[in-house]
Amino acid sequence: MSILADSGKQYRLPDLLRHWPWPRHLSPYYATAKKESSTWVASFHPFKTRGQKAFDACDLNLLASLAYSNRDESFVRAGCDLMNFYFVYDEYTDIADSAVANDLATIVIENMTKDPFTESEDTAYSSNHILGEMTRQFWQRASTLAQPGSACFDHFIATSESYLRAVALEAEDRAANRVREFDEYFVLRRDTCGARPTLALIEFGLDLPEEVTAHPVIESLTQDAVDLIILVNDMHSYIREISCGLADHNVITPIMRDYSLDLQEAFDWLGEYTDGVVERFLSNQQRVPSWGSEIDERVQMYIDGLGQWVRGNDDWSCEGKRYHGSDGLVIRDTRMVSICPRKANYIQEDSETHPVITDSELRMQSADNAHKTWLISLA
Repeated sequence: MSILADSGKQYRLPDLLRHWPWPRHLSPYYATAKKESSTWVASFHPFKTRGQKAFDACDLNLLASLAYSNRDESFVRAGCDLMNFYFVYDEYTDIADSAVANDLATIVIENMTKDPFTESEDTAYSSNHILGEMTRQFWQRASTLAQPGSACFDHFIATSESYLRAVALEAEDRAANRVREFDEYFVLRRDTCGARPTLALIEFGLDLPEEVTAHPVIESLTQDAVDLIILVNDMHSYIREISCGLADHNVITPIMRDYSLDLQEAFDWLGEYTDGVVERFLSNQQRVPSWGSEIDERVQMYIDGLGQWVRGNDDWSCEGKRYHGSDGLVIRDTRMVSICPRKANYIQEDSETHPVITDSELRMQSADNAHKTWLISLA
């Protein structure tokens, strides 16, 4: 029987972060950053009216303001822009095939690898696609958060490219109705979730030496933070994704299939697995070596940034409306969720006035630089 056939049945979500020592903390710059970043995103008109309204209700600015809450105003604004950009990108690629997803990845990477301060506005992007111009403007702001030549820029670009290319692999899986085994899924998901570049942004302004970021303990802490972001995200997003037909790329699906579990058993398994990741992270935190007091202080800021991101992701999943709608706070307290009827994604929200575009049409529009639907004119 399809899980969707159990619409209305309740399931209990595990409290994955019950042993996580970082508390909820909202940036004091939330309101200002939200206003500025929301205005910025809306200027690109990424969705039609209903889709934009649903997107706004997610409040991705809240996510950034919870996750980067220990940073200054400029940083929080850049974090808001990044979260908004990634989720717009996800919505476009969720309905794209691998060829279109790779085309979009190339556009974004080309804009990110150019110097935003030396390229003119006419040549700073390779096409007039909305995602290319969003990248150019984001990168121009983000580049002011660290000294020129800082290694953090290379880390961010490298992890971003891995994310963008992995999204194209996800599109291939979606077209083939492929569900990867748990271990194989996790390898791909570490890139498709976008957490690696999201955490790489924490390095901006900290000027961490390469010997620090490449140290095995720091690398392990970073990967465990990525894994915790995935586990928390996939737990909260599963109900929405199963209703949108996108749950094949969610950790719950391979858990159910690989271990012959029903949905509640899969949630319970996820809770036990996450306990192990949390325990490993906290253990490794005690094993961080010293590089001298000045560097150690910045390393602690980085580790606190990882911890706050993991906590902020869970807080936002209940406080925003992307996954649980207006029921998020009740679900946070009761841990009970129900399967929802099938939904559209945000690009598909205005289905009557904004028909779903096929992959071939998307590719044709991308090739022709069409100025309609999800392309904009920058003339």
